[in-house]
Amino acid sequence: MAIAPLPDPELLGALTATRPPLRLLPFPGGSSRAADPVVPGPPVVGPPRRAMSSARRARLRRTALVALLVGLLGALAVPVRELAGTTGAPPLVPGDSYVVRAGDTLSSIAGRLGSPAEQASLVRAMAAETGSVNVVPGEHLVLP
Repeated sequence: MAIAPLPDPELLGALTATRPPLRLLPFPGGSSRAADPVVPGPPVVGPPRRAMSSARRARLRRTALVALLVGLLGALAVPVRELAGTTGAPPLVPGDSYVVRAGDTLSSIAGRLGSPAEQASLVRAMAAETGSVNVVPGEHLVLP
């Protein structure tokens, strides 16, 4: 035989009690003692906004898509080297005149001019021509 508990009258009263209706409070503060009451701003004055038709919206969307695609294709058409903003150094040809730039050494110039096996002989030839192993930016060298 099972025993069922009798419902508690206080609990039943809490479950079936009616709640008072909700009321809206002003925004800043949340009670009638709020420090800053809500004050509506001035009405917005301007031309009335017209609703945009679905055909016009579709045309604008299509135009924006075409502009985006043209921009992407234009970006893809530019070579990557052009985007980098650096130009490759022109190849050095024996017999040409070369203007020394900042950071250049006889070894770096010889490395761009010939193979690593020829580098030592090229450095000796350029040093004999200039009279020194040191070069100064702006100096003109005739490449051997």
